[in-house]
Amino acid sequence: MPSPENAPARSPFAGCLIMLILASVAIFLISVSAYSLIQQNKEIDKFTAATPMPLTLPVIEGKEAELNDLHARLQRFRDGLISRPEETTSIELTVSDLNYALATMTPLQDYKPYFSVKEIRDGAVIADHTRPMNGMPGSGEKRYLNAEVALKPVLAEKMLVFQVAELTVPGKTVPREFIAQIPPYRLGLEMQKDSVLGPVLEKLTAMEAKTGKLILRRMPGEVSQATVSDQQVDSAFTRILRVLVCGFLLIAGLGLFFGLRAKAKKERAASAQS
Repeated sequence: MPSPENAPARSPFAGCLIMLILASVAIFLISVSAYSLIQQNKEIDKFTAATPMPLTLPVIEGKEAELNDLHARLQRFRDGLISRPEETTSIELTVSDLNYALATMTPLQDYKPYFSVKEIRDGAVIADHTRPMNGMPGSGEKRYLNAEVALKPVLAEKMLVFQVAELTVPGKTVPREFIAQIPPYRLGLEMQKDSVLGPVLEKLTAMEAKTGKLILRRMPGEVSQATVSDQQVDSAFTRILRVLVCGFLLIAGLGLFFGLRAKAKKERAASAQS
């Protein structure tokens, strides 16, 4: 056995060098992510506002006839879906129908303060839209995206999905990268549990926008192939926060490592002196 005097010498700087490299990488990741977050918020401030824009909400007082007609058409559509599965069944909803639905239907109450439908074009529902957004983390600041939005209707996974295709802010330019990161609006997670609406969502095979109308349809043999992936629901802001958290955890781990290392060295020095 080699004596302690002949044991190979180990450099005390090797471990420290590795730790310093890891610490430098962690600091770099945090710095880049923080810079990206700050720059992102500066760009968002250019096309958002400090207050929400007022929306033109439908007047429902004195509109009992229109509301009753909408309710009757929806009920006939549901009855056709449930009782005549071998037949093609569809309903056409106008701009007024959609606004009345937003104003009066309980499952849509969460969207009522933020949308006012203006037009239905081929492939898109056009609406005035105000979207609340958080400012810099920890600032408590609120920003509002006040825009005309073009929503592409898609039937996916027993849900009515509206993907943000375009955003128009008067006098401003909204980057395409920002639009691409806005998660789609998905109606149906809670509606699937509803005894009235759940069977409707389960049996639909298509949803499409034509000039002046949004069409919901069940056609025997027609299969909806559309899906909305989790990546579309994710956002750049979330990914930046993940990097920041990873960087902080890495630095915390390094701090703990150095603390335990220093404590062990003190204990060895105390043992050598005793």
